[in-house]
Amino acid sequence: MATPNSSHPLRLELRRTYQTVSMLGFLGAMAAFAWAIFRWYFAYHHFGPAVVGRWTAPVLILTLVLAAVGAIGLILYLSARSYHVITNELSLQIKKRNHIVSIPWEEIKFVRSSSIRYGLAKFEWGNRSTLWVHTSNGQVFRFVNNLVDFNGLAETVKANLYPRYLARYRQDLNQGQSIDFGPIQLTPNGIVFGRKECEWSELEDVSLARGRLTITTNEGQRIKSYSIPARKIPNLDLCAQLIQTIEY
Repeated sequence: MATPNSSHPLRLELRRTYQTVSMLGFLGAMAAFAWAIFRWYFAYHHFGPAVVGRWTAPVLILTLVLAAVGAIGLILYLSARSYHVITNELSLQIKKRNHIVSIPWEEIKFVRSSSIRYGLAKFEWGNRSTLWVHTSNGQVFRFVNNLVDFNGLAETVKANLYPRYLARYRQDLNQGQSIDFGPIQLTPNGIVFGRKECEWSELEDVSLARGRLTITTNEGQRIKSYSIPARKIPNLDLCAQLIQTIEY
C-alpha cells in the first residue's frame, strides 16, 4: 500500500458547527416536547379534551422540526468526521467511513478551479474555492475549501498532473496538432479564442488574476487585452504555463 503524503479532513470548525446544530436541535426538541406535555395537561384540566389538540399541535410540530434539524446536524457531523481526502505517490483517495475511492494520477484527464469572493470593495467576509477533478472515464469529483489545507491539495493534484501533460502538449504542438482548453485553442500558429486569432509573434503577455485569464497582444503597435473567465478553462494553470513557455 502506498504511503500517504497528505491528509485533508474537513475543517474542525465545520465539524463543530454540525455538532452544535445537532445538539441544539435535539435539546430544543426535548424542551418543546416538555412544553407540549405541560400545555396538554393544562388544557385538559382547565378547558377539557375538546381544546387539547389546538393547544398542543403547534408545539408538537415545532418539536418535530427541531428534531429533524438535530437529526440532519448529526448526519452531517458523522459524515464530516469520517471524510478524508488523501494523496500519495500513486493516487488521490477519497475516504468516506469504510469506503475508499481511489483515483490513480494517470486517470485524471483535467481539472477545473474557481474562486468566488464575498464582499464589497476592500471588505471581504468570505470566499469559496472549488476544484473539479475530471477522470478519463467521465467521472467528476468536486472539492471545496472546507478541507484542511485545500490549497495544498489543489497544488498536489496539479503537480501530479501538469508535468506529464505539459511534455505531451509541447510534443503535439511541435507535430502540428492543436490543443483545446475549453474556449481556448492553441495551434502551431497561435491562440484562438472566440472569433479572435492571435499569432504567437503578437503575444505580449498572459496572466491569471481575479478569476480571469488575461491575454495581452501587440497588434500593429496597438496593445490589446482579452479576458476569459478562469472557470471555463480546464487545466487553467497548465494552459497559462504552456503559453508562457512556448518558443516563438
